[in-house]
Amino acid sequence: MTLLAGRYRLGGAIGQGGMAVVRRADDRVLRQPVAVKMLTPDRAQNQAHQAAVRREARTGVRLRHPNIARVLDYGETDNAGPFLVMELVPGPTLAARLTAHGPLPWPEAAAACAGIARALAAAHARDLVHRDVKPANIMLAPGGAKLVDFGFADRTGGPSTDADGRVWGTPAYLAPEQLHGRPTGPATDVYALALVLHSCLTGGPAWPGTDPDEVVRARVARPVPRLSGVAGTLFDECVAIDPETRPTAECFAYAIEALNHSESHGGRL
Repeated sequence: MTLLAGRYRLGGAIGQGGMAVVRRADDRVLRQPVAVKMLTPDRAQNQAHQAAVRREARTGVRLRHPNIARVLDYGETDNAGPFLVMELVPGPTLAARLTAHGPLPWPEAAAACAGIARALAAAHARDLVHRDVKPANIMLAPGGAKLVDFGFADRTGGPSTDADGRVWGTPAYLAPEQLHGRPTGPATDVYALALVLHSCLTGGPAWPGTDPDEVVRARVARPVPRLSGVAGTLFDECVAIDPETRPTAECFAYAIEALNHSESHGGRL
């Protein structure tokens, strides 16, 4: 096993995205397991991707919330580039859970989305917008869902695109303002979280597709789907075209917790 920065003994990969891989590691100083996020070899020397890891580190240390995975350390190496050390969250991603077992039962979906809503409310209180809320960035830990990967996060009012005109985020969970290149805000994350709730209850994204262009074409061709059941009204409010009319993340959390409480005391989904 590789020893990183003379301290972290790297193990196998536990997750991978488009530009980075997350590996289990053992912190030899504090003697605890951790997760280490590193750029993939083909991205390690890319300055834009390096900047994203640094941004995630600086953002992460500002956030302390039970539903946000903690950032523990940051470092850089000549060969592997920057790396981020985070708490090791036991449990699968929501994306893996949905792929393996299909839709979540209502109480589990409600609890997971309420936890992420509270995580987003904490970020928004610090003027941070996540901009990439999706099942792959949600960990289902035994103590509650945790939001990860603030690599695309930016201040309220930040641009939707990078310097090359590419949209930050994942097409199936983008808010309309992102698709149209307009500034993002807290309501952007609320829209994405509503689509996550839809995925929890249906088993997959509202607009499936094998590549980003296919998803975008599907979104143009088909409107936002409706969500039946007790959460339908909340969903409709959160996916409103006008960001100003969407509820806050905190209101989302209160609303879905109230719905879940009502259902558990004799209501019917």
